[in-house]
Amino acid sequence: MALSDDPGLRAALAESRQQARDATASLKQLAAHLGAERDKFRAESARRMQEMQAQARRGELGPDQERLQRRVDAGETSWRDIASGVDDDPSAEAARVHLSTHLTALREELEDDEAFQETDAAARAQQERADPER
Repeated sequence: MALSDDPGLRAALAESRQQARDATASLKQLAAHLGAERDKFRAESARRMQEMQAQARRGELGPDQERLQRRVDAGETSWRDIASGVDDDPSAEAARVHLSTHLTALREELEDDEAFQETDAAARAQQERADPER
């Protein structure tokens, strides 16, 4: 009797193929969900950025931010140049110091957040399982 004639092997092969189809469908569904979440995040980020820029233009974020936004609007600088340090204007330097201070505070807050730490550890473990050579 050939292996292909063995009903147990044929059943195992059929089950294996079904599991592969199910896994592929699940991965496609996950990829679609993650893509939709990414698109929502980008749209929300863009909306928040536009609102912050409008607040800066109105002077609601202080004179340094208003000056920076005017300079960005006039094409004298970009937010990328401000963040990277290419722009050495005093208002850009003040913005970088402010950002650094807030990022440090956020990092410290997240280090003390048990829920964040658990989620981060789970995400890192998942990433390691997906790409063990990383």
